Amino acid sequence: MRHVLKMAVVACAMVSSGLFADGYRQADVHVHGAGHLNFAIEGRQVHIELATPGFDILGFESIRSDVQRKQLKDALQALEKGDLWSFTPAASCTLKAASAAVNGEHGEDHHNHGGHHDSHHGRHRHDDHHAHHDSHREKQAHDEHHESAHMDIAATYVYECANIAGLNSISTRLFQRFGNSEQLQVQGFTDAGQIAGQMSRQRPEVRF
Repeated sequence: MRHVLKMAVVACAMVSSGLFADGYRQADVHVHGAGHLNFAIEGRQVHIELATPGFDILGFESIRSDVQRKQLKDALQALEKGDLWSFTPAASCTLKAASAAVNGEHGEDHHNHGGHHDSHHGRHRHDDHHAHHDSHREKQAHDEHHESAHMDIAATYVYECANIAGLNSISTRLFQRFGNSEQLQVQGFTDAGQIAGQMSRQRPEVRF
């Protein structure tokens, strides 16, 4: 828990300092195949934050069945595995904390259609006519919601390195494990300053 709290403090510090402000704004743009990776080195620890469209991890972005719900659960567990990220071997880094979760709307249908039926049989047909139109508008809005809703997945990690001075690269197996993921925009903060780069299926590594 102490690691998780510290990680949250670091994330807040990065946002408030403006170091990753552009990265967070870019992460608001939901583009399939493109995710964002932010990292910061503090003492002997490496703090990592991954933000990616749900489609890149699951191949879909609306949970509509128990099968898809199970796939989401399995994917979140896979994202929390320590070997998803690799570091310069000389740095001797080990995972201390990991967490993955869904952000944003995930398209599940919690709407109770039955609650909108009028059970009073004595109402005028005019009321039924309005009720029909209300129901139609409601269904249309509901369908539009499903068309526009999208799911994003975020994950955070804390690694501790025995030889932080030997750390000069981070690589990932994200593209191997999740076929719809194509690239990550990377921003990082090290003792040497801020860096920016990109990880991709062809080059799943960033050096600094």
